[in-house]
Amino acid sequence: MILGLSIDAWITIFTIFGVFLTLLLTKVRAEVAFFTAMAVLCVTGVLDFETSFKGLATSSVLLVAVLFIVIAGLRYAGALEWLVSHLMGQPKTHAMALVRLMLPVGILSSFMSNTATTALFQNVVKIWSKRLHISPSKLLIPLAYAASLGGLLTLIGTPPNLIISSQYAIDSGVYMNLLEPFPVGICVMLVSVVVVILMRNVLPVRDGQDDAQPDFMDVKPDKRKTAISLVILGAMLVASSCGVLPLTSCCLIAGMLMVMTKCCTSEQAFQEVNWRVIIIFSGSICIGTAIDKTGLAKVVVDNILNLSSNPVVILTVLCVVAAILTELLSDTGCAAMIYPIAYEAAVTLNVNPLTFVIALMMSVSNSYATPIATPPNMIVYASGGYRFADFARIGIPLKVVTLATIIGATLFFYPL
Repeated sequence: MILGLSIDAWITIFTIFGVFLTLLLTKVRAEVAFFTAMAVLCVTGVLDFETSFKGLATSSVLLVAVLFIVIAGLRYAGALEWLVSHLMGQPKTHAMALVRLMLPVGILSSFMSNTATTALFQNVVKIWSKRLHISPSKLLIPLAYAASLGGLLTLIGTPPNLIISSQYAIDSGVYMNLLEPFPVGICVMLVSVVVVILMRNVLPVRDGQDDAQPDFMDVKPDKRKTAISLVILGAMLVASSCGVLPLTSCCLIAGMLMVMTKCCTSEQAFQEVNWRVIIIFSGSICIGTAIDKTGLAKVVVDNILNLSSNPVVILTVLCVVAAILTELLSDTGCAAMIYPIAYEAAVTLNVNPLTFVIALMMSVSNSYATPIATPPNMIVYASGGYRFADFARIGIPLKVVTLATIIGATLFFYPL
């Protein structure tokens, strides 16, 4: 033990800093840095081989891979062109384009996976940006943020919301309604859209990764295939939203149907999969597992209640810690780890537990400062040609403003 931390914990810390410094200071590709991190954690014995590389076989990574196949069907059937023409419009300025993008994406994301929303819309945004003569990189980060923000509006918007509400029902006997987080969530979403618009000049101009695929505008739409692909997409969204099947299963079926109905060929479907995203996603899961296994996160969280007996101070500290940890851990893991402490803190302080619960829901989804924080960030990071620091420039100010909004709005709508 060194300074109260195990050798494995220190190896994990140095690995994390190594990845961050590599991405910030060098031109090493992100997938290389993350694959190296997985190898280091495996070779040093922090994680065994199976655990180090289990991210490649998780349902969340499979979901992302299959979504690319669904997108291939939409692309080659001409459905992406249809979505651009009928949904996005032709705004005259960058600011209006951000409004036309972020609000609809946020609303859609409140009822379906933010990963699915981002994956489906990233190519729509690329087509749209060409028509607007705006660099795609000026719109893809806002797309990822909007998808994450939309998840705050309902209990089914994100897995952390479901986990926290389920645990709250067990502990308190009180069941939340579908729109319980909406008052705070809509405040956070609207404030965030305003912040992104005000800081739009900070959004970088980068060359996106087209992966040697044909230009979207070269695809000649087939009306029959367009209609079929949109029906498949709609059925996938309805089935997953209504709980008929898990989202991953719905996407697998949709992907197979896209190929079977010849909306795209199997070769086109395979080429559409962005393997950079898959490796980065898997690497972030590995790092999050190491943080949890070595007790690094627990050391931080366990000391929170020693700081003060003032409930507002404790609530603020919990929100800040959750917002920091969620940049490294998965939001789901962060929610599962901090929820028991937040609930127990509210009970111990004899205040309204729902205040702490709602604030925690919002805070674990406050993931804007790094490209590895959420699947939406990772998807646009790879396809938008961004640098690691691009997210921090706009994400850190956004994070600070949204944290203040979360705390203020939660205390207003759910008083202690």
